[in-house]
Amino acid sequence: MRKIFQLFFALSLMLLLLPPAVQAQERTITGTIVSEDSKTPLAGATVRVKGTRRITQTDANGKFTIKVNPGETLQITHVGYLTTELKPGSGDMVGISLKTADNTMGEVVVTAMDIRRNPRELGYSVQTVKGTDIQETQRENFVNSLEGRVAGLTVTPTTGAAGASTGIVLRGYNSLSGTNQPLFVLDGVIVDNNSFNSNSYGGSGVGLASDGANRNVDNTNRIADLNPNDIESVTVLKGPEATALYGSQASSGAIVITTKKGKSTDGKFLITYDNNFRMQKNTRFAEINSEYGPGTSNGVPTAPPLTGQFTSFGPKWVPGVTLFDNLHNFYRTGFSQTHNLGVEFGTKNLGFRLSGQYFTNKGVIPNNKYTKYSFKFSNTTKIGKWITITPSIAYSNADNFKPIKGASSFLMSLYEWPANNDIRKFEDDYGGKLTLFNANYNSDFDNPLWSANNNVAGDKNTRWVANAGIDLNPFKWLSIAGRFGYDTYKNDGYNFIHPQSFFLTAATLGTLDNYYRKYKGYNHTITATFKKNIKNFSGRLMVGTMWQDFETEVFGVFGSKVIDSISGGRLYKKGAIVTA
Repeated sequence: MRKIFQLFFALSLMLLLLPPAVQAQERTITGTIVSEDSKTPLAGATVRVKGTRRITQTDANGKFTIKVNPGETLQITHVGYLTTELKPGSGDMVGISLKTADNTMGEVVVTAMDIRRNPRELGYSVQTVKGTDIQETQRENFVNSLEGRVAGLTVTPTTGAAGASTGIVLRGYNSLSGTNQPLFVLDGVIVDNNSFNSNSYGGSGVGLASDGANRNVDNTNRIADLNPNDIESVTVLKGPEATALYGSQASSGAIVITTKKGKSTDGKFLITYDNNFRMQKNTRFAEINSEYGPGTSNGVPTAPPLTGQFTSFGPKWVPGVTLFDNLHNFYRTGFSQTHNLGVEFGTKNLGFRLSGQYFTNKGVIPNNKYTKYSFKFSNTTKIGKWITITPSIAYSNADNFKPIKGASSFLMSLYEWPANNDIRKFEDDYGGKLTLFNANYNSDFDNPLWSANNNVAGDKNTRWVANAGIDLNPFKWLSIAGRFGYDTYKNDGYNFIHPQSFFLTAATLGTLDNYYRKYKGYNHTITATFKKNIKNFSGRLMVGTMWQDFETEVFGVFGSKVIDSISGGRLYKKGAIVTA
């Protein structure tokens, strides 16, 4: 009896010490995993018993088999789908549907008309740049941040000046006379990216009344009004199929911009702030030989007043002559600063976002400054299960002040300027021009520093962009979308040439070009998309309508004789001396 009792005690102790997994009754579960959207089997999905090392994957038909114990949880994961967990019931068969992950990188791209598609379903080239990548570059013109990020895209900044424009070309030039710039689409609606054209082609186009040359002044391209910090993503459409819905205006491709929207924050306020400070300095110039003075060739000295004074093929400088570093005496250290502020608030079906930016840039060229500030307010409202509304409104104000560089550049003038003349001494006590070789002010080349301070241009731009989007999804197989947008801006500017400038004759007595440009653009698209999946095949049919109405007006005024006379180097207006 004692032995039986000892045996019973030992067995009881072993059962208490054994892990629960051994005590429990293990069973085999068989299941099938499919996509919730298409109902197609998902191969390669990972099935894991949570908290254990038991793991398996689905086969080509989405089927799997795994052993579980009562109370254990299955964890299912698949690339492009949300992770799902479940506890098997009493049966040995389970069916599992996985939801598509909306925020999966690279799985969904925004194409023409704000349509979201899986890139594998597209039959044309498309690349996407994330907004975070754009914001990290801290470029005032977001187009510059696309350089090197998209295959076949060429970004060409016109100058290094503050407020300079930027050209963008996709897959090379396709027109000799028309524009080669791509179409810009913001949240499904077309926005303007034109730069002001100084030449009106004799009044047949919009431009300056004086028909000035475009190379004299660089005007900002208007997509620079957009706050880069508001961008969620940028999709670049290159192929003709991708832009077929926009017609010939997108023959050079399309840049589709999706901005940040209001979203749920669980009833909390989210405030973000960031800033950026940047200094700019020209550090590389062409190597200069400063041994020889002015002359045309073979050491022959110059013949007054101007012949050969700006070429350095004359005799060597006399020992002891002071030579000046005019390159570094002209350019200054540039400085820019950016401040971004964002405020978000949202509940389950309602979200708001308010953002603002202040940017200012003092360029490396004297008398060059660009300032911009912008605000944007957006909202996302979900009504019921199948209606979503996303209105937004944005405002920007830009002020660009810049010197007129002329047909060449300041750099070219600095290379040619006589090294024995200090360009920092460029004006008299009245701000008038100091001449070098000619008594006639208008026949003597302009000192680059004097020109930068006296031949000037500027413009102010105010812009409003209002967008409204509505999405209706009454059935799984039908979605209706509308995108409505209004874009308008007012751009007022001027070009002033000093009466003593080499650009003019003595009789002109100065010129002033004023222009007043207004742009208004409304466009909307309304589409209905029908989707149908039949086993391993999927079909999509889209019908819709588009309306576009764009209008540009320019009023220009040109005048000369901004002063009455010049006498003894003094400028006179109504008998009084005019100072700079």
